[in-house]
Amino acid sequence: TLFRSGTDQASGLKSIERMRLTQILASAVLLWASYVGAQTPVMPPTVQVKMKESATLNCDVGIKDYVVSFYKQIPGDAPKLILYHFHSYGSPNYGVGMSSAHYTAAVNSQGTQYQLIVKDAETADVAHYYCAKWYASVNGWVFSQSSKLIVTGVKYPEPSIMLFSPQPEEPTANVQPTLTCHISNLTVAFGTVNWMVDGKATQNAVTSEPSRDPTDKTFSISSYLTLPTVNQNSLYTCQVQQAGSDSVTAHNLKLSECA
Repeated sequence: TLFRSGTDQASGLKSIERMRLTQILASAVLLWASYVGAQTPVMPPTVQVKMKESATLNCDVGIKDYVVSFYKQIPGDAPKLILYHFHSYGSPNYGVGMSSAHYTAAVNSQGTQYQLIVKDAETADVAHYYCAKWYASVNGWVFSQSSKLIVTGVKYPEPSIMLFSPQPEEPTANVQPTLTCHISNLTVAFGTVNWMVDGKATQNAVTSEPSRDPTDKTFSISSYLTLPTVNQNSLYTCQVQQAGSDSVTAHNLKLSECA
């Protein structure tokens, strides 16, 4: 038979209590996370609309509790309040510089589904959109993930593409040759950049976030293709397609032809 002293028994009880407390706290955190997650407003990842048609962005808030706000963010700029609405309002309230001429909102009778409606969509409307709701249960604003609005059927001006060859240093185990593709004069911030080597697509590129020129309001991005080695006679191609456009702009580089 094993006998334990009173001190050992007290220490053991404290350990058990700590374990139980840890389990209770862990369960509480999981319940809280699932509770908050269940109340996070939900918007679709992408909405596409034809030029000059109305775009509808849905926001599912789950419960009727407080007002819902909609925001627009053009990459490189701070988010701007478009409007806020509540199921008992006769009409939405607008942010600075926003009006019913271009935006409106709707809500279902249960107060759980809100809609932001963008009238006569144009290229200036291509942006990230968010909805946010104040939840009394968590005593704070909760934002949705972003929803991209893409306007289709648009013929954009052709962007400029510049391709740069790798630095002349010999590649090492830690430094591999990298080709740079700089794309400027983009009308919209969203687009797809693809690289090809001798006509075959490659997935080894990393593309930067878009930056905005404060003067002409166009966008630029850079894409970097890193390869174990480069072939002087290979044809490297960087191409870009702006979101909503069917046109693809490409530029080629063959290192053997570089001065």
